[in-house]
Amino acid sequence: MFQRTRVCKALMAVLGGSAVLAAAPLAAQTADAGMQRVEVTGSNIKRIDLETSSPVQVISREEVRRSGAASVKELLDQLTSAGSTLSDINGSNSFASGASSANLRSLGKTSTLILLNSRRVSPYALADFNEVFTNLDALPLDAVDRVEILKNGASAIYGSDAVAGVVNIITRKDYQGLQMSASHEQSLVSDRYRQSTASITGGFGDLQRDRYNVIANLEIFNRDNVMWRDVLSDVNPLRFVPGAIPTTFATQASTFSYPGNTIPGGALPGCAPELVIGGLCRYDRFSRFEAVPEAKRINLLLSGRVLLGKDMEAFAELLFSRTKTKYLSPFQPYGVAIGPTTWGNPQTNAGQTFFPRGLPATHPLNSTGIDDVELRYRFVDAPAENTATSNSYRLQTGLRGTWNSFDWEAGLGFLGSKVDDAQRGQFSNSGFIALIGDYNLDPLPNDFFNKPGGYRIGEVNSAAVVDRLFPKFGNAAKTTQTALDFKITGDIGQMAGGPIGLAAGVDLRHEKFTITPSANLAAGDIVGFGLSRTDGSRNFSALFAELNLPVTKALEAQLAARLDKFPNLSPHISPKLGLRYRVDKSFMLRGTVEGGFRAANLAETAPSVKFAFSNSTEDPKRCLQALNLASDLRNQADPLPDADPTKAVLLARADTVEQNECAAGVAAIAGNNPKLKPEISRSFSLGFVFEPVQDLTLSVDYWNIRRRNEIDIKTEAELLNAEDAGLPPGASITRRALTATDQSFTPAEQAQYGVTAGPLDSITRSFENLFKTRTSGIDLGATFKQKLPFGVMDLSYQGTYLIKFKEFSGTINGFGDNLAGRYTYPRFTSTLTAALTSGSFLNGVKISHTPSTSLRGDFFDPTGTDQWCADRGLEGTCRVGSLTEVDYFFRYSGVKNLTLGVYVKNLFNQFPSLDMRGQFGTPIPDTADDAKRRSLKLTMEYKFF
Repeated sequence: MFQRTRVCKALMAVLGGSAVLAAAPLAAQTADAGMQRVEVTGSNIKRIDLETSSPVQVISREEVRRSGAASVKELLDQLTSAGSTLSDINGSNSFASGASSANLRSLGKTSTLILLNSRRVSPYALADFNEVFTNLDALPLDAVDRVEILKNGASAIYGSDAVAGVVNIITRKDYQGLQMSASHEQSLVSDRYRQSTASITGGFGDLQRDRYNVIANLEIFNRDNVMWRDVLSDVNPLRFVPGAIPTTFATQASTFSYPGNTIPGGALPGCAPELVIGGLCRYDRFSRFEAVPEAKRINLLLSGRVLLGKDMEAFAELLFSRTKTKYLSPFQPYGVAIGPTTWGNPQTNAGQTFFPRGLPATHPLNSTGIDDVELRYRFVDAPAENTATSNSYRLQTGLRGTWNSFDWEAGLGFLGSKVDDAQRGQFSNSGFIALIGDYNLDPLPNDFFNKPGGYRIGEVNSAAVVDRLFPKFGNAAKTTQTALDFKITGDIGQMAGGPIGLAAGVDLRHEKFTITPSANLAAGDIVGFGLSRTDGSRNFSALFAELNLPVTKALEAQLAARLDKFPNLSPHISPKLGLRYRVDKSFMLRGTVEGGFRAANLAETAPSVKFAFSNSTEDPKRCLQALNLASDLRNQADPLPDADPTKAVLLARADTVEQNECAAGVAAIAGNNPKLKPEISRSFSLGFVFEPVQDLTLSVDYWNIRRRNEIDIKTEAELLNAEDAGLPPGASITRRALTATDQSFTPAEQAQYGVTAGPLDSITRSFENLFKTRTSGIDLGATFKQKLPFGVMDLSYQGTYLIKFKEFSGTINGFGDNLAGRYTYPRFTSTLTAALTSGSFLNGVKISHTPSTSLRGDFFDPTGTDQWCADRGLEGTCRVGSLTEVDYFFRYSGVKNLTLGVYVKNLFNQFPSLDMRGQFGTPIPDTADDAKRRSLKLTMEYKFF
């Protein structure tokens, strides 16, 4: 077994402890007794001699088992330093559906670098608008030996784009044997929320005896989908209390139904009698609201090592992953009360609007004789779904060995990802006009919804008609990289504290990135849908070097630098200085200062265009007026009997008016910018590690990150608030004219409520170096182990206190409010795990705490303010409550080669804290956990040999 040389120990301090663990040097086979073996013990590197200048959290394989996580995403979400981010569960409406990301320090997907065995893995082929990131669902959990999180900002060793930190997943090595594991989890509140895993790991060959070792791991993950209708009875009952949460959540019977209604004509022929309520045909809206999508994943990891001689080893590793996530969506509703739908037209770079119309007076289903009578209908003909299928891989090969007194390693890697995002269930604009009619014509054509060979309301339509009206669409995305790297390490001198360690290396890469939308998306033919189109490639490279300077026996200095060169940019150097001072055997001080760098990705600089659809924009010129109108409409409806159709119409219109103006649909158009400057960061940390008694270790680390030249586009809210004062260059806001046929207000209501601006149509801007972010906080850690008469108790604590999070605003040319303690930025999060091992039994609890936050965003965000809450009747409840959740785990290993486990999540069956901001204006709960609550996970592991 290889051992760690002295220089490797030095590099461990520079690299934050993980690079040395990922690759043991061949020179150590002939090492003398003074050289140390590579060992990972405990759940954290908390022994003083293993603590480095950089704060590193290490999650051991045992801690992974105690976490209850079924995926890498679930594991990283438990970090107290993690912010909210994309998940495949909530990603159906994102540009990168079917993927999950990490987000350390709440600095975004692009600021957390994910490594597998100290090397990069392929990014997800679909950028989330402009964010390119690693899909955590494509990484195996069962193969993990440990996970190391470098938490002090940018790293000059692993990659200068790691502004918030590095997550390095280290897999098992030198394993011999065969074992199988399986798990199954589901809610104890219902039999839903089911997910299962199964894996098998095999390894053979002793590297020292047989001169080779091969390991294979296959992991399968399956998650069933959950529809809200199936778990609605388990939702927090406060959501149904009138006035508690003023939303449309309790309005379960929609009048947008099949075969539909005319207003005021009532239910159309063919509606089942039991579905007619108040004279209108109803539809269970929750039957197609999905809480959790179906997911299937396969991860395969193969690795091999062969000794080619006394001083050389060859290695190879193949990672292959296939993920498939299927989202079900509501069937397409239709009616003027829904309001117009605005989206971008890539052919003209402008917005376009779809206007629902009613039935002409001559239509056979129009019993009212009113022309353009309101129709409320639901197209249940076509599947409404989105399936995101991804295949990703990384083939890493290389050689490592020794030359004189130096260790060296060379690697060649091929990595890539391919994603097929296939959707259906939205109108084709041209298909609608051809099969139903031109909604832009006035007066309404007599054959609207009655064209020969066209679509028929409430009847069985042919496959050809349905396929043209609801065609397939989506994106085909592909990214590839070829990577060549080399590094050398060794001792180059002597100082008072020991040998001077040197490491240097080079990283060369070629990258290609394409996102190709379907032809109908590219033509702007799918109503309400945006697109992201990118086609580019580039070569880039980096040089890096590190020095470990043992100034004295107590003081060590680590110096590191990375030089990055990207096309059209000057070379950029990211430096790092780390200091570690051991006061005595039980107390150590540490600190780092370093710089970070991120060049714009190909989704931001290469020829590309992005058409988004913002469906939650609050229009400051129309929202308050809409709220007042909606309140008056509800007041009119209150005294009417439930059987009166007028009541349903009034309530439905109130909901629609609110939705149209306070959660408006706006075409958001963004273009690439080849002149973008790189993002620059500066970070520093200062802390200590203290071991007052044996087996008790405490750590405190202050961290501070400042990032500038951030690449982004201005927010809709910021631009809308600056609309009258003057928009910045390159930005524009387009509104439709204020007319008598306005989407929300009649001419009389326009005068009554003071409406002077037309509805929003589109907002256009390009990527720019716009913003800055400043954030700081304190990380706390503690571990304790104690032998007791009845077993061994160990405790582990992690906490993060957010002192400051501020974002720069170009509108005021200064920083906004401190967001610490505000919406999605909790002030102090913490996790305590306690376990007792008694012979073959293990019992433990994990306690996680998230504090209360206000509903407020930054200064320019009108949502969540005291006035916003007052306008919605939420005075005194403008907060998301705190939540303390307790999990229990148990494991039994008394049968030879067999281990059985139980994990109970949310032991006390608590509801998630109510989020008035996330809930307001939405027809479903804002979190799937609301109905899941307490769940049970059963695990089994068997070792064949």
